[in-house]
Amino acid sequence: MRFKQIIFSSLLWRGLYFITVLLLNVVVSRYFQANGTGWIYYITNYFAFFLLVASVSLESGMTFFASKRAIRENRLATFGIAWSLVVSLLILLVLYLYHQQSDIAFTRNQVILFAVTYLTGILLTNFFCSLFYAQKNYSLPNSILCIANLLLIGYFLFAFWWKRSATMESRLLNYYFLNYLIQGVLLAIAYWFKNNLKTGWSLPNSPELKMLFRFSLFAFASNILFFLLYRVDYWFVKNACPVCQEGDLGNYIQVSKMGQMFLILPNILATSIFPRTAAGFRQQVNNSLGLIIRGVLILYSIIILFLIVTGYFLFPWVYGSTFNKMYVPFVLMVPGMLSLSVLVLFNAYNAGKDKVITNVKGNLLGLIIILVCDWIFIPVYGIKGAAIISSTGYTINLIFIMYVFHKEYKGSPMELFLPHKDDYKKVRAIFSDYTTDQQKPD
Repeated sequence: MRFKQIIFSSLLWRGLYFITVLLLNVVVSRYFQANGTGWIYYITNYFAFFLLVASVSLESGMTFFASKRAIRENRLATFGIAWSLVVSLLILLVLYLYHQQSDIAFTRNQVILFAVTYLTGILLTNFFCSLFYAQKNYSLPNSILCIANLLLIGYFLFAFWWKRSATMESRLLNYYFLNYLIQGVLLAIAYWFKNNLKTGWSLPNSPELKMLFRFSLFAFASNILFFLLYRVDYWFVKNACPVCQEGDLGNYIQVSKMGQMFLILPNILATSIFPRTAAGFRQQVNNSLGLIIRGVLILYSIIILFLIVTGYFLFPWVYGSTFNKMYVPFVLMVPGMLSLSVLVLFNAYNAGKDKVITNVKGNLLGLIIILVCDWIFIPVYGIKGAAIISSTGYTINLIFIMYVFHKEYKGSPMELFLPHKDDYKKVRAIFSDYTTDQQKPD
């Protein structure tokens, strides 16, 4: 399969999945409103950090070595299931023995249920999506994810019609987190049967495990820094009383989640760039990288301009009247959103070349700037200050990555950003040639 076919397939199927994620985010926000949604996303933010630690970014190592065909697929699949089960049992044991009621607006049993279902489900999803993508298969895993999300969205729509009650709210919360586990289990089953691995239970040997963990630990360092880079401000906003009032946390997290929505397209493209580069087709990726960056920036500039014009009225209309403080932080976050969208592409490219250390350095630089400035300015300026600081940190991170890229390739970095005359023809070729190239080899 040619690279442009891979790009198209990834855009199509991953795009459909993320549309369902956006719709799910909307119905959850409208049902639980700003305060309730803030608590849901606040606790999942904690879980996401634990997930990052628990996974040790093994999904990156799986993609890298599955793409290179350096470790057999049945061994990686078996290891992914085993690792997910071990992490699930450890989380269950730790929470059962040591969890105490805190300021989080959920009961002890709810936290245990949410943590186990979320962490186990996302681990399985990440592992098996990585293995599917290494095989250039985007349709099957994303079809499963879409169907599960659509069923949950349907249940939320039913809840809007049904009489609101505490029982219904509790049930919706349970189903929201159980959905993650259901998706992960279904993906594992689908991968196992798709690749006829029914009798192929086998773990990687010692040398393979060393390779896997070596690459994954470098990716882990980069990912944990990137995670903190765009989420550490949640903690500062939550604790910036009395500057931040009730609902500010929910409004700011919703702005941040909108920013994360702008990572959807780059992440979709990254799932093609990373394995393709790791598989040795670097020239193909090099020839397309500038076009991809320019296409993303042009598209996002149009969308952001529309949101700047309409957002003041649009955000409360979409998410509910309690989300009336989103607009100004969103506008202040725009430069950072564009910087992050490009960073995702470069991070995938560097990882495919086994140069994750470059990503680590850039993320560390941006995180230090955000931490220091958050501590100084958020208690004074609240969510507006948080937006400015985050946007600055993301932009400086991108400048560093571009500096390293310029040193390696000697060309002008602006060549990657300035539109070329033949860009439109190249983009059109990606779509028009997709059907006719289906059967052509690399």
